[in-house]
Amino acid sequence: MTTSLKQPALAHWEDALAWGPYLESVAQKRDLWLANSRRAEVGEAEAARLAALPGPRRVLVITEDWCGDAIRSVPSLAAALGSAPDVEVRFLPLDSHPEAVEGFRTHGGRAIPIALVFDEHDALLGAWGPRPAPLQAMLRERLATEGRPTAETMGEFYAPIMAWYARDRGVTVIQEVLMLLERGGAPR
Repeated sequence: MTTSLKQPALAHWEDALAWGPYLESVAQKRDLWLANSRRAEVGEAEAARLAALPGPRRVLVITEDWCGDAIRSVPSLAAALGSAPDVEVRFLPLDSHPEAVEGFRTHGGRAIPIALVFDEHDALLGAWGPRPAPLQAMLRERLATEGRPTAETMGEFYAPIMAWYARDRGVTVIQEVLMLLERGGAPR
């Protein structure tokens, strides 16, 4: 279901950056951001779907350079959305614009990244994030069975999550956001 209203998050569109300037602004974990950006690929099937969207789209990705999930997802989103002829994408730092995620909280928290997808009329088609659905389920299960990690157990707790990201290589992120991009309009 689309929401036909001006989203408060869209008010930040002019404050958000294109991918190149955003990547240049990254200070924390810069080496990981750059490496993941170089590795980001778009499969043929996904590229074909991106080229056949039912209309122009705008995507606002709310992110931060310190976020481990963003480091692993946002470069793939940037590669995919940057290759789409009818998609304009911008990246907004959460720390400078915390109000942008109001209405898009994950279990009450400001989890990121969040990708907000809008149609050509600025109607919100949907929100994605903060991580791919299979990984979100894995994280919830681990939290339920093991509880929150401590400083001492953090590496062990997140190791399977990082391994999942490495195996997936951004494919699931792209496919999930594509489902939002394809909403509405008449297929070409």
